[in-house]
Amino acid sequence: MRYAFPPYGGHGFPRRGTRDKTPSKDGAGMKMGYDVVSSGELLIDMVPLAGLGTGLNFVAKPGGAPGNAAVGLAKLGRSSAMLSKVGDDAFGRLLTGTIAASGASIEGIVVSGEFRTGLAVVTLDPHGDRDFLFYRENCADVMFTPDDVRDDLIQAARIFHINSLVLASPVSASAQRHGVRVAQAAGILISVDPNLRPLLWSSRDAMIAGAREVVAVANILKIGQDELQIITGIDDPQAAIQSLWHEGLRVVAITKGSAGATILTREVAVSAPGIAVKVVDTTGCGDSFTAAFLARLLESDFNLSAENLENIARFACAAGAITATAPGGMDAMPSRSEVDLFLAQNA
Repeated sequence: MRYAFPPYGGHGFPRRGTRDKTPSKDGAGMKMGYDVVSSGELLIDMVPLAGLGTGLNFVAKPGGAPGNAAVGLAKLGRSSAMLSKVGDDAFGRLLTGTIAASGASIEGIVVSGEFRTGLAVVTLDPHGDRDFLFYRENCADVMFTPDDVRDDLIQAARIFHINSLVLASPVSASAQRHGVRVAQAAGILISVDPNLRPLLWSSRDAMIAGAREVVAVANILKIGQDELQIITGIDDPQAAIQSLWHEGLRVVAITKGSAGATILTREVAVSAPGIAVKVVDTTGCGDSFTAAFLARLLESDFNLSAENLENIARFACAAGAITATAPGGMDAMPSRSEVDLFLAQNA
C-alpha cells in the first residue's frame, strides 16, 4: 500500500494550517483536530524498586510506547489524542487518568468490561537498561478492533502515529491497518516508531515483516540503530536506511541511545550527541525522543533545513536524556520548560 501525497509546501510536507477543523457531530460550531493522534498499546509497566530488602519489588507505572508519545507531546505543548482499549480495572483507570492529566485526550480510548489491561514486568541491569516480561494474552489493547477506531479523530489530525507491536495480534493488527487506510485516504501524515519487542511475536521473521509493513507507510520515521540493523540485516546505518527509503518517506531520526541521534532527509543528514545523565531507568526514552521530534517538526511547520533539523535533534536528545533520570514511562515525560532548562544547563 503506497501513500498518495497531496500537494507539498516549501519544506516537503503538506501544508495543513495550524489545525484542521471538522464539523461537530451536532452540526453546531467546529471541532478542532489534534496535532497528533497516537494509536497502539496501552499497558502497565511494573517497574522494579530498589532498596526494599530481599525479593523483587515493583511499582505500577502507566506505559505503552504510543501512549508515552501522546503524553510526551501534550507535556511539550502540542495537542494529542490516544486510540486504544483498556480494561475497566484499576490499571486501566491509572492509564486513562495519567493520560488525561497530561492534557492529552482520552476520547478515543475504549474501556472494556470484558478484557483486562495488559502488563509488562520491567527488569533493569546495572546500567539501567531494560528487559521485559509481558502478560498480554487477550488483554484489552490487543482486542482493539476496527469498529473501535475513531476515524474522525484521525481524519482531523495533522499526524497519525503508530508502531509495529500491535501487528503481532490479529485483532489489533486489523484496527491499525484500518487506521492507516483512513489516514492515507485523508492525506494525513503517518509517523512510525517500529518499537521491536521479540517476546511478543511468534517469530523473528514475523516481527521483521511487521516492522517493514509500518516503515513502508511512514512519512516520518523514528527508529533505533539496533532496530535498523535487525530489520535490514545491514550493519552500516546509512546504507540500512537507504535500503528502506521509499517515495513517501520524508524524514528519519535514527536514535543511538547515549550516543545521540542522526536525522536524515534525502538531501541532508545532521547529528546531535547524547547528553550524559545519571541513568535511573531508560523506559520511555525513545518515546520521549519521538514526542520531542514530532513536536518540533510541528512547531517549525515541518522545516527540513539542516539548521532546523540540528535544533530538533538536540532538543529531542535532551528530552530522551531527561526521561532516563526518572523511573517509568508516562510519568517521566518532560515538559517544555524542563527541556529548555536542561539544554541551557548543558549548553
